[in-house]
Amino acid sequence: MLGLAVLACALLCPVDARSQNWRGDFNYDGEVNLSDLTLLINYLLYEKWDNDAMGMGVRDTVMVNGVPLVMIRVDGGSYTNGNGDTVTVGDFSISRTEVTQELWTAVMGSNPSNFSSKPQRPVECVSWDDCQEFIAVLNGLTGLTFRIPWSVEWEYAARGGRYTHGYIYSGSNDPDLVAWYGQPTIPTQEVALLTCNELGLFDMSGNVMEWCQDTDPTAPRTRMLAGGCFYNDVSNCRVTWRQWIAQTYSSRLVGLRLAL
Repeated sequence: MLGLAVLACALLCPVDARSQNWRGDFNYDGEVNLSDLTLLINYLLYEKWDNDAMGMGVRDTVMVNGVPLVMIRVDGGSYTNGNGDTVTVGDFSISRTEVTQELWTAVMGSNPSNFSSKPQRPVECVSWDDCQEFIAVLNGLTGLTFRIPWSVEWEYAARGGRYTHGYIYSGSNDPDLVAWYGQPTIPTQEVALLTCNELGLFDMSGNVMEWCQDTDPTAPRTRMLAGGCFYNDVSNCRVTWRQWIAQTYSSRLVGLRLAL
């Protein structure tokens, strides 16, 4: 009985910085229930959260030459952007993580990344044009129509979609929980090591900046970047941060996420 009482207390009281946000709702379903208790027990035993059991988005897995690509379904809705305008977004799916070097290599047969020692790091050193070539091959392999997300889709997903808690960063007001940032001498990190957001999406703040579909009408062949990266200041990791850049640009700071 004492053990159960301790566990019940732990569900209602913060265990670590993560539960300070969720107060026991570890799987983001809006309730504190038995599944949260199971997650907590696993955390206490292994000191690691079961990321596969977290997030509200329904998942679809596409196998690409033996590599799983997990897509999260996002129900459409509305949000208020940084300018105070109401933006409405339809249904779509978005990849649970940034495209990894493993997935890029499975599709393209080579890895362009600067930080190439770990296949679960996000692919980088890819321009917009490189990404379009990758997507064309991926669509040929899968028979699906993957693409780069529009910035409104990206932001809506980063905010947590219909399950949003209105955080500054994707999944928390504490950037250290959800983002790799401000570390110019340290390389990218493997995806999904930090806390996911309300939909179960990882690294939408920090790690690498991500291409968005939008084109600057005043500057041909430019595209939008979102999300901030490991090199940037924390202000660039806000869900509202954007930057225009030439679509031929590639660097170790830039990768991509897929939409469907």
